[in-house]
Amino acid sequence: MMDDPFEIDEFAASPEMRLSDAPAPAYLDNLNAEQRDAVETLDGPLLVLAGAGTGKTRVLTTRLAHLLETKAQSERLHPHQILAVTFTNRAAKEMQERVAQALGRPVEGWWLGTFHSLSARLLRRHADLIGLQSNFTILDSDDQVRLLKQIMDAEQVDPKKWPAKQLMGIIQRWKDKGLIPERVNESVEFANGGAKHLYQIYQDRLKVLNACDFGDLLLHCLTLFQKHPDVLRQYQNTFRYILVDEYQDTNVAQYLWLRAMAMVHRNICCVGDDDQAIYSWRGAEVGNILRFESDFPGAKVVKLEQNYRSTPHILAAASKLITFNDGRLGKQLWTELDTGEKVFVKGVWDGEAEARLVGEDIEALQRNGTGAAQMAILVRAGFQTREFEERLITLGIPYRVVGGPRFYERQEIRDALAYIRMVAQPNDSLAFERIVNVPKRGVGKATLQTLHQYSRDQAIPLPAAARDLIDTEELKPKMRQSIGGLLGDFKRWGEMLADKSHVEVVQAVLDESGYTDMWRTSKEI
Repeated sequence: MMDDPFEIDEFAASPEMRLSDAPAPAYLDNLNAEQRDAVETLDGPLLVLAGAGTGKTRVLTTRLAHLLETKAQSERLHPHQILAVTFTNRAAKEMQERVAQALGRPVEGWWLGTFHSLSARLLRRHADLIGLQSNFTILDSDDQVRLLKQIMDAEQVDPKKWPAKQLMGIIQRWKDKGLIPERVNESVEFANGGAKHLYQIYQDRLKVLNACDFGDLLLHCLTLFQKHPDVLRQYQNTFRYILVDEYQDTNVAQYLWLRAMAMVHRNICCVGDDDQAIYSWRGAEVGNILRFESDFPGAKVVKLEQNYRSTPHILAAASKLITFNDGRLGKQLWTELDTGEKVFVKGVWDGEAEARLVGEDIEALQRNGTGAAQMAILVRAGFQTREFEERLITLGIPYRVVGGPRFYERQEIRDALAYIRMVAQPNDSLAFERIVNVPKRGVGKATLQTLHQYSRDQAIPLPAAARDLIDTEELKPKMRQSIGGLLGDFKRWGEMLADKSHVEVVQAVLDESGYTDMWRTSKEI
């Protein structure tokens, strides 16, 4: 774990502010006693332990509305002084909509988003202080793996023995712990102990590319705060109130980021459930929620225990199971809902037998009048749907798989985005490499190796290397013409931005590059 660079003064918590004398706003109606307590406790550190189905989202959004409604009048609180952190963009959008609904008006100017989106926003303001330009590229996992493969190839690391994806996971775990290469002191069995060295090369290469990965967004912020305390102080003074959702899923870097922000005003409200901490495998640290009271002396803890979603039988089964977990703060969920059916546990030999059993249960339910839309099969991972799908097809039962490949993970979307990135940032090496031969332009492995070697030797981005080499004998005439033509197209498309809409430019790029025709042909085949 990263050495703690932030000391917290152990001064008493700020007094709680309650507006009991004023008429209760309509948005406070229908809150239970615990929910209302969490909403109206505005000042000082607050931990809300929200069990599953206890109205967590409602409490968060109502608390935000209450802050904006009451503090704006009594203490001239402005929306930009509120920092609200969620774990998904969808949750952030829902929070925005529900706060507007509660207040009867839209709210603009507050800092609302995920850890990554908020950190990116902050870093673009101060990019020069961490050695980047404000238009830096954020790499996805596919870009990361390709870049690591290039580095491993240059360092003569066998990719069959030491897969690039494994190295990516190691580096990501270090970043989740807030560790820059210089602070890594753990030994990892990768490339004969060379993982730390490869991590350093990877970070150096990212700087050359004016890029960062998702882990860097938090890591660079921590570095920025440590090296430029005046910047940290600016945000500490700005954010008078901080709200955090799904606190049990925060990793060490996110924890340090949040705690640094909250050190001055200490008006931080974290909502989470230690019983729902399931992401330790990807760096989440449940200890963050368990030590909240020691991090913020005088903190108040409110437990939301009334469940509005599940039946008593389901709650009883879940509560019994979770009692075997030692690392928890403890709460007892209850509900006023009807008893409902009992929870059944059935054992089978394998996935095929499981699918057969579930199929029989579905048929029995349908015979008793239960509609297909009232049934769902939940699986732990996407690959587990296959045997269920095969069985449902055999039985002639209609079904719909929710999920599947995400929009931005589809190959054609990644390709299109790479073209767009090259228009916006002509020196984006990874985007250039992805599309330089898509559609086919005769650019083979040997040509790419020549470009990469020149890029490394000169410490310049790949497109810059290509611009240099198209005027030399290093490339064959056909390659000079092909790559030169593509680079010329990108320059022309970039110039179109001055008098064309973004939609028109994107359409021109995809059509004139030949990508649209290639995609249509592949779909017809």
